[in-house]
Amino acid sequence: QVPFSLVGALHGVHLFGAAAGAELREAATPTAHLAWACYGNSITLILLSPSPTPGPARILDSAFGAM
Repeated sequence: QVPFSLVGALHGVHLFGAAAGAELREAATPTAHLAWACYGNSITLILLSPSPTPGPARILDSAFGAM
């Protein structure tokens, strides 16, 4: 399990980087793997899995396509 505060902190790093022109796509902790994908200017999807997931961008694209 990943504490909510850690997910929030990593998302904050993602947002701060985006404001500075950098893009954080994936991050890993000892217990979880996180991936972000931004669509348009307003939708950000976050994938949280217990281990590295093959093709997280494809999973996020599929989730966005299903919306």
